[in-house]
Amino acid sequence: MPKNSILETTKKVLKLLKKGEYSVNEVSSELRIQWKTAIKSLEFLKEIGLVEESKGKITYRSERLFRLK
Repeated sequence: MPKNSILETTKKVLKLLKKGEYSVNEVSSELRIQWKTAIKSLEFLKEIGLVEESKGKITYRSERLFRLK
């Protein structure tokens, strides 16, 4: 199975976020990508102003939720 480029992965993340709010783990699971790849794409999209982040449930650490602006 060929690896996706970070650009292709980021496009898939944007498409997924059109459906609603997702945690980093949910993005990773839905797109079948590594957690590190998911967070890099999400943080990039946040930095350029396309998504916003909020805090979710607090377990042993805060859940990070992302959605389109």
